[in-house]
Amino acid sequence: MRRSWLAAITVGAGLFLAGGTGWAQGTNQARVEALALPRFDGAITLHYSPPAAAEAARTRAELEAAVLWFRRRLGWTATVRVAVLSKPDFARATAIPYPTPHAESSTGFIILADRVDEHPGFERWDLDGPALNAAWGVHELGHVLASDLGIASANSWVGELVANIFMAAYVRAERPALAGFQSGLPPRFRAPPRYTRLAELDALYFSIGQENYLWFQFEIARLADYLVAAKDLPVVVADLRREFPAAARRGRESVAETFTRLERVRAGVTAAAGALFGD
Repeated sequence: MRRSWLAAITVGAGLFLAGGTGWAQGTNQARVEALALPRFDGAITLHYSPPAAAEAARTRAELEAAVLWFRRRLGWTATVRVAVLSKPDFARATAIPYPTPHAESSTGFIILADRVDEHPGFERWDLDGPALNAAWGVHELGHVLASDLGIASANSWVGELVANIFMAAYVRAERPALAGFQSGLPPRFRAPPRYTRLAELDALYFSIGQENYLWFQFEIARLADYLVAAKDLPVVVADLRREFPAAARRGRESVAETFTRLERVRAGVTAAAGALFGD
């Protein structure tokens, strides 16, 4: 998922953003570094806006624990760089609207907002904001893991699913308190939006708007949870590398073709998708 923001193919609680395309020259990482913000160095490097210090400390604890767990489970060793930004600094660093989190494809740099309660629809999710932000952070880490481990698809929705698979596996194993995001649509957020089919998400991606995009993300996270519920994560990763190998990346497939692959990861996922499947 490396198309330009201005081409309307960018992130969400799971975007993998093409660095330096469609906005200003340079990368998100370079723009954040130019802000000369305070930072922590440890299992992750974390830059933060001073007003966001409390959320940055929570994020550091959550993501350091997740990084160490993925390293133990998968033998993954990449460096992780993150920024937790206030609304003004968010606007200085990225073209993506606040508070949508995203990871930059060219650098692996993750940007998170200091709070998520300004996201359209938040008042109907009935979820704890800091816990949701932590889950989103692990989702963005999932995009970095997918890239590093050689998993890729030209289907935008599959890229979001894979990132959510890493998140769901970690939350199931270590942080069940963060499971709200992968537990399906919140009851007061279930009314169908304008776009409800995965083929529409593939075609339009983030241009459908933040709220409709998050409707899909809740649903995709639910499917991710289904896919990791019956297998150990290293086995799921091996299955994903076989079905969606970055080294042999194909053009965009139909939703039916992507589900044929996913059925080999765990049978029954097509039925679990329900009306999302409509091609």
